Amino acid sequence: MSLIKFLGSVLFLLALAACGRTESVQTLERRDLMRLVFKGWDGEQNAVVKPPLLKAEFPVSVSASLQAGLRMDALQVQRLNEDSAVLLVKGDALDAGKPTLLAAYWFHRRGEAWSLVSRQDVIEWLDNNGRNSAIGNTSIIELFPGQFALALEHSQLKQGVASTRLLLFRIDANNLVPMLDKTNGLDLAVHEESGPECVNIIRNANTASSAHARGRHVRLRVHENEAEPPNCHDYLAKWDIAMGSTAPGDITLNFADKHYRYQELAHTMDNEGERTSTYELQVSEQKGKKLFHFDADQQKYLVVPDKPRQKK
Repeated sequence: MSLIKFLGSVLFLLALAACGRTESVQTLERRDLMRLVFKGWDGEQNAVVKPPLLKAEFPVSVSASLQAGLRMDALQVQRLNEDSAVLLVKGDALDAGKPTLLAAYWFHRRGEAWSLVSRQDVIEWLDNNGRNSAIGNTSIIELFPGQFALALEHSQLKQGVASTRLLLFRIDANNLVPMLDKTNGLDLAVHEESGPECVNIIRNANTASSAHARGRHVRLRVHENEAEPPNCHDYLAKWDIAMGSTAPGDITLNFADKHYRYQELAHTMDNEGERTSTYELQVSEQKGKKLFHFDADQQKYLVVPDKPRQKK
């Protein structure tokens, strides 16, 4: 065999070996896994990932392309068993008002090396209007032995209503599956206002309650050239999920729902004919509990209807 043919054969074998070699990392550190998924990512100056490394497209409702890329950040790393783990990632658009991407990547360990084995580049697009829109608390919970889920709180502001919802995704071997219905989700907070004064009204609710307890009424006088006082609504809830034995346990939601409104009491008129209206603050509160049960057929949590009260 000539020297040229021999060298050609060696180069060919080296090329095959390089193609067959799987890139890996030695740890489950977020930074290492992100660099493995997105070449060149460093979390600081080079945190923006563009196509073709970014394998996603905006939903059809967004009239824009992803050529500018997304700022990618790791949310959570969860070890599923001794040899597998999942990395949860969010991607924020460079332009305000574009939705936030939720993605996941799975890794398998051979020896001491972790390699990327599966990816879900688009789990869901989360609304992001640029104001009070954010991914809040994220946590990994065990639904039953060996089965995990991602719990994520997402806040947004739409048409004067600030809200926080719970999103829950079952973590399978190579994808995340939503466990709560979008149209009948699980609200953790709702703040609705018909005027900017609602923030102060709700903030001073305890003061108002104390005033009522002392026998004094919280009143407001409004001149005829001033706007009427707003009606406000504030809803807060805490959730808990019971661990099951062979299936997901129930979700319990304890909530407090408050409505703030000024009841018009009287009108007065001064010597110059200017009219003044007097209002009294009224606060109504409802506390309760909701139960969500996992439906095996639909593979989602459904709210359990309240039982009708029996007449005595």
